[in-house]
Amino acid sequence: MSLEKIYELGTDESEILYSGLIDNQSIEVREWEQYRWLHLGDSSVQTVIQLDAIDQVLLPNIQALLTTLLFCPSTSRLLNLGLGGASLERFLNSNRPEIKISSVESNEQIIQLAKDYFCLPEVVDVIHDTAERFLSNHSEIYDIILCDIFIADMQASCLSDKDFYANIYKCIDKKGVLAINILPESEENVVNVLLPIKNHFGYIYLLEFPDYMNVIIFASCHKLPELDELEKRAKELYENTELDLRAIPERLNVILETV
Repeated sequence: MSLEKIYELGTDESEILYSGLIDNQSIEVREWEQYRWLHLGDSSVQTVIQLDAIDQVLLPNIQALLTTLLFCPSTSRLLNLGLGGASLERFLNSNRPEIKISSVESNEQIIQLAKDYFCLPEVVDVIHDTAERFLSNHSEIYDIILCDIFIADMQASCLSDKDFYANIYKCIDKKGVLAINILPESEENVVNVLLPIKNHFGYIYLLEFPDYMNVIIFASCHKLPELDELEKRAKELYENTELDLRAIPERLNVILETV
């Protein structure tokens, strides 16, 4: 199924399961055949679930966040900043149940929608808080930190805040990795995120998408595995979970590698 099909559906071709407002912007949960999605504003699809395969991650930018599993294959603790439709939580609960997941979400309405319509696993520790406040008040250490924070359809201002990354650095294992999903409007937006990251992480990599505006930034205190090792791990992950990240390792662009 291509996402274009969902965008092309007329308003009378899908069923509305929920309708409301978040930050003065319309939000709907819609369903068509075996697909259910969270629709924000005029056209923004925030998450998609395939009801007959709920553990599959369908959006390419969300799939790419899971590239962190190739970097840290023995992960035991993962922090997800921005719950959304719980795509990551469903995949990890089904395929990597040994990973303890903590998910932080600032909007209580989003948390309830994830529970009611998007099969949020009960075992996931969901914290109702802002990412900034949670990080500043906690000192637990995580192997992987994922960051997918948007205010309505706008990129969160904390992503260009040096204190935000200081707190992330405090909470991440020094062999771990940070992944951030951003939606930049210009190269300047990307630079404004990269600059404060460089204060704490010596290795930064960037992944772009030919058909999407999203950019994924990976940051670590150590160099990531070599290309052939990443490709081997991606092949194994695909064979075990059907999550296809096999093309991603060679698409990673090196932004910074400290010598």
